[in-house]
Amino acid sequence: MVKFNMKKKGQVTIFIIVGIVIVAAVLVWFLWIQPTYFPSAGGKPGFEGCVETAIEDGLEEIGATGGFVNPEFYYLYQGKKVPYYCYTNLYYNACVVQKPFLKQHFEEGLRLVAKEKIDRCFESSLENLKSRGYTVIGGVGDLSLELVPGKVAVVYDAPVVIQRDAAQKFTKFAFDMNSPIYEMVMVATSIVQFETAFGDADTDGFMLYYPDLIVRKMKQSEGTTIYIIEDKISETKLQFASRSFAWPAGYGISEGVYG
Repeated sequence: MVKFNMKKKGQVTIFIIVGIVIVAAVLVWFLWIQPTYFPSAGGKPGFEGCVETAIEDGLEEIGATGGFVNPEFYYLYQGKKVPYYCYTNLYYNACVVQKPFLKQHFEEGLRLVAKEKIDRCFESSLENLKSRGYTVIGGVGDLSLELVPGKVAVVYDAPVVIQRDAAQKFTKFAFDMNSPIYEMVMVATSIVQFETAFGDADTDGFMLYYPDLIVRKMKQSEGTTIYIIEDKISETKLQFASRSFAWPAGYGISEGVYG
């Protein structure tokens, strides 16, 4: 009987320990991995929701300037500095690519414009935990972004220790945000390839292959073409300029919209 009671007590102890571990894991998840920070503009709660807002704002900001924070070589179109992805100042000549590796270029531009806002998101989450009695050791960290099909992959590397009764250490926060920007950059890359070869690109063909995208081109009188790629659902935009196989004035090319 004594042996049976000891065995029974041992089982009860194990169940209690397992229960404590589960409860602790749930508390850690809700109190830290999903911090109780709410973006002022609404939307998904938590650090992730705040980051998504920062990424969306960043895409809107640099999409209009081709991924550049401040373009230096551009065509001024409707008050916006639209950067040249491909350019030649000669007539009847193919353009030269001005910005190779567009994907990496756009990732870096997005990281630069989103970093400050995401740091503020993180700091707000830490302050929230401190106000609830937690000891927090650590601060803002490094942000990395990668454009992947259908998404922006976000990793925020910020080693930090959260402690009340027992210390919990965290290093990285990784999540994906749905976005069409990868496909849009791939379309832009293909357009540049057509521009270098033929001085033009068939926008209708791209829209058949990517039915969620609107691809427009605006021919300017001095030979520049403005391309605008827009997602129908998110309304994300990417615009850039090219000047290739331009003709001198008098050949009948005027400003307008071409499919």
